[in-house]
Amino acid sequence: YINAMRLRGRREKTIRDRVYYIRRALAEMGWVLTPEGINEYLAGVLDEDGPNVARHIAASLKSFLKLVLKPRDPNLFGLLYNSFTTIKTEPGKKVKLPSIDELRQIFTRIRSIEAKTYFLILAETGLRPSEPFLVTMDDVDLEQGIINIGKVTETKRAYVAFLRPETLDFIKRVYLPWREEFLKMITPGMEAAEWSRNYVNNQRKRFMPFDQGRLRREIKEAARQVLGEERGEEFNLYTLRRFFETWMLSRGVPEAIVDTLQGRAPPREHRIL
Repeated sequence: YINAMRLRGRREKTIRDRVYYIRRALAEMGWVLTPEGINEYLAGVLDEDGPNVARHIAASLKSFLKLVLKPRDPNLFGLLYNSFTTIKTEPGKKVKLPSIDELRQIFTRIRSIEAKTYFLILAETGLRPSEPFLVTMDDVDLEQGIINIGKVTETKRAYVAFLRPETLDFIKRVYLPWREEFLKMITPGMEAAEWSRNYVNNQRKRFMPFDQGRLRREIKEAARQVLGEERGEEFNLYTLRRFFETWMLSRGVPEAIVDTLQGRAPPREHRIL
C-alpha cells in the first residue's frame, strides 16, 4: 500500500496519516473485514470519536481497498468497497433508539442461545460489540455478576461490567451448558495436530467461542422483524451501547460513572471511582 501511494506521488504525511488510520481500523476490527463489520465499526467511531475521525478512517479504508485489494480480487473489492460510504462532517439524521420493550421483543426473536446471550450482555453493560469476545472464562465472576474486561489501548478502554441476577441465571442455566455442548461438537479430532490443539485450547478459554459475524446477523434480522425494515436497517450493535448510556443517564446515574462503565474515562479516573 505504501509503495502504491508513493508511486502515485502522495506526500509522506498523507501516507503516514492513511497508514495510521488503516492500522487502527484493522486492529480494532480484529483484522477481519466484512461489510457488516465495517459498517458497525464506523458507526461506533462516529458515535465515540466524532465525524472527523470517522471520515478519515472511512477514506483511508477506501484507499487501502482500492490500491491493494482491487488488483488481486475485484469481486471481493467491490463487495467491501461499496458496502460503506465516506463520512460527511455535517451532522446526519438522528437514529431513534429502541425502547426497552422493543429490546425485549428483539431478544425473544433471536434464534440461537449464543446470540441471545451476546445481545443481553451488550444491552445491559453498554460494552463495545467486540469486547465480550475479549473475555475469558476466568474474567467472569458468576457469583458477583462481574465481567473484568481490563482492556486499555491507545484509543479504547474497558474496565469492568456488571450483570443483573436474571442474566446471570440465564447464563448459568442456559448459556454455559450449551457452550459446553458446542465445544464438544467442534473439538473432536482437532487435538491431534499441534496447531489445532492450540486453537481448541484457545476456544475453551473464551467466554464466547462463536463467530461474531453470525451473531451480529442473527440480531440484525430479529431487529428488522420487531422494528420494521427502515428502523431495523438503522439498527446495529452500537445502538445497544447508546441505549445503555441514555437509559442510565435518564435514571440519574452520574455521567462520570456511565463514562467509566463504557470505557470513556481515563485510567486515573477509573482508579479513583
